[in-house]
Amino acid sequence: MANESDLPYLIRLLDDKDPAVRPVVREQLADFGGDISHDLAALGIDINFTGKKRLSRLLAPGRRETLRNEWVVPTGGAMAMEDDWESFENTLRQISDFLHDGITLRPSLSDSLDLLMEEALEDHVAPSANELRRWLFVDGPFKGIEKNVTNITNTMALGNFDLCHVINTHTGNATSLGCLFMLMGCRMGVQVDGCNYPGHFLARIDVEGRTQLIDCFHSGRKFDIDSLIESHPEISEKARSSVYASTHLGVILLRYVGEVQSSFIAMERTEDAALFVELAKTLHV
Repeated sequence: MANESDLPYLIRLLDDKDPAVRPVVREQLADFGGDISHDLAALGIDINFTGKKRLSRLLAPGRRETLRNEWVVPTGGAMAMEDDWESFENTLRQISDFLHDGITLRPSLSDSLDLLMEEALEDHVAPSANELRRWLFVDGPFKGIEKNVTNITNTMALGNFDLCHVINTHTGNATSLGCLFMLMGCRMGVQVDGCNYPGHFLARIDVEGRTQLIDCFHSGRKFDIDSLIESHPEISEKARSSVYASTHLGVILLRYVGEVQSSFIAMERTEDAALFVELAKTLHV
């Protein structure tokens, strides 16, 4: 069984031209569970960009197996998670760990959220949900990832579902930024709900007694629900019902898992897509 002391030798073998070597290296790396970031830091090993990409690919089966083995949802699946913020955050943490490269050292999702909360408390001792919205998305750095001509699926890039990556880079897609807002609200004692709007995830907060929809992707802009419905009578019944009811945490998690799966399908990563189909089934109990 490989251990930390074997890593320098295994990494040197990444450049070996013998085709028989790579399967052996892959087998040995499987003992590390897909993540060697702490071991690399402890050993002071520096790897170039190309080596990191190759090593991350070799570690991927270990991360896949770790996610499969550690995936725990409440008895009853998604429907048992209505107000279970601990399970909700832990599941998003597992997804983030899986999407990580397994090489770069970084804080856990819980620690990243705690650090972000400490930053917010430096500016607001006890922020309201609306003040938190402004701090994160209006005055603050968090923005939706830009689409561009060469990559119209940029918002579905896997890094945008890795909440640790989202916190580090201050960019994400509508669903990850909305979930970040929700998790920060829970930590800071203010109510931020999800809105499972078709095609574009939103958040819901109360501002001076009126419910507002928040588009975290577009700089946290807010919409009064009643005014929105009144000015857009063409909105579908499904969309209309979604804006008036806060969304169950389990339903949000199902959406998250489904969007990650869609990204893997678009990238033709069939094995990872199949894994997320498998995980989704555990939520449909």
